Amino acid sequence: MKSVRTWWPCSGFCAGGQDRFAIAKTPQADHSYSMPTIPVIPVPLHIHGVSLICRRDGRFLLVERGKEPWKGWLAFPGGSIEAGETPEQAAIRELKEETALDVSALSHVITVDLALEGKAYEKSYFLSVFRALDISGREQAGDDAAAIHWLTLEEMAHARVTDSTLDVARSVAESEDGLGYSSASFNPV
Repeated sequence: MKSVRTWWPCSGFCAGGQDRFAIAKTPQADHSYSMPTIPVIPVPLHIHGVSLICRRDGRFLLVERGKEPWKGWLAFPGGSIEAGETPEQAAIRELKEETALDVSALSHVITVDLALEGKAYEKSYFLSVFRALDISGREQAGDDAAAIHWLTLEEMAHARVTDSTLDVARSVAESEDGLGYSSASFNPV
């Protein structure tokens, strides 16, 4: 017969301090003992990241992800917001880390919930997308970017690009160029 172990967390203090009381049942006997409580760090229900669109001569700057999630996929430069950062500061930092480019002005385009795409997110992943208005420097892949690409919408449609990246790029191109693409199907928040 298999051993079965069940844990009951104590509310407040258990005998002997902040412990967890455990009971292990085996075919031979029931064993009771206590063990130190492991601190529980709450996991947020929402994760917030940023992405930054750079566009030059009708081409969008995309980084090839060098790490999971989405390793090998192309997306706009971006990542997580660090403690104490605004989304704008995070977008500027991520662009510098992944491409070595600087941006002096940006504007908010949209915030989308990537969890609604039904991909690998178990909780809401809010992504604030910004448009770089003034970039400078010479691009070079860095941080978790394996490579950098400047692609047109047509090239993006045939590359390994996430749906949300392509949808937002189409929306930006339509807005800036007056092109007649169909309505974007991303999930604005």
